[in-house]
Amino acid sequence: MKTNYVKKVVICACMIGAVLGIFGIAHATWSFSHGNVTVIEYPANCDSYIYRGWGLDFQNKSGIGNWIHMTIPTPIDDDGNAYARYFRLKFYTGSVDAWIDRIDIYNGNTKVKTLTGLSLSNGWKDLKFDMGANYNFKRGMGLSIHINNGVEMMSHRYIFSSAGADFQ
Repeated sequence: MKTNYVKKVVICACMIGAVLGIFGIAHATWSFSHGNVTVIEYPANCDSYIYRGWGLDFQNKSGIGNWIHMTIPTPIDDDGNAYARYFRLKFYTGSVDAWIDRIDIYNGNTKVKTLTGLSLSNGWKDLKFDMGANYNFKRGMGLSIHINNGVEMMSHRYIFSSAGADFQ
């Protein structure tokens, strides 16, 4: 009698496993774009810039800020939703006199979050940011990154190589 019960439990477990295998379980999907999709809002504020296959490499003028814009491919589900809480940014600044001080996060043309008080500089960084809540990017996710430069005789070089988000 107990053997039949064990067989039924095993069969039920196998059926549940098969259903999960067919339909899958909820999981996150990181979606990235290369830095070569980056746009400089004020190219005249740059001493030089070059788009490469892997990203954007530029020198911003001393003492002047600029905005850099990046899009993130946004996987919309069948209901027209794409939720994300975390995003990543891989970039380089040439010195402590060249830094990122603000990041605005957009859903299409609507700003949904601003990260201020940043001081990200001096070398390669591959950072994960927490927006504090899940935001629905129905119209596509975009990042607007404000850079700033001091006036010291130091490098004001920036490289943006990728940006991505953890869509759920």
